[in-house]
Amino acid sequence: MLIPWGDEIRIRDTAECWQLEMAVKRKGEREWKVFKYFKSLSDAVGEACGCAIRLHPATGLKDAIEAVDQIAANYARVFDEALDDVESRRAA
Repeated sequence: MLIPWGDEIRIRDTAECWQLEMAVKRKGEREWKVFKYFKSLSDAVGEACGCAIRLHPATGLKDAIEAVDQIAANYARVFDEALDDVESRRAA
C-alpha cells in the first residue's frame, strides 16, 4: 500500500513495517527517502500528520487553524481508505 500525504511525504507498507518517506531531489530528479519506521499504520499516520503541521507555511493563527483542519481531514481520509482496503482483502 502506498499512501500519498501531500507532495512531500508518503507512507509505504512493507512486510515488516510502515515507512514514512520524504521526497528529496538527487541529481535533479525526485526520489523518496525513508526517514522513519513504524509498527502500526496509526503511528505512521500520526507522525505524517505531525510533520505536515510542523512543515506547513502558516503565517498566523487563522492560517494555522485552517491548516490543521485540512490535515485532520486528510488523516480521516487515510483511515477510511485503509479500512476499505482491509475489508476488501477480508472479502477476497
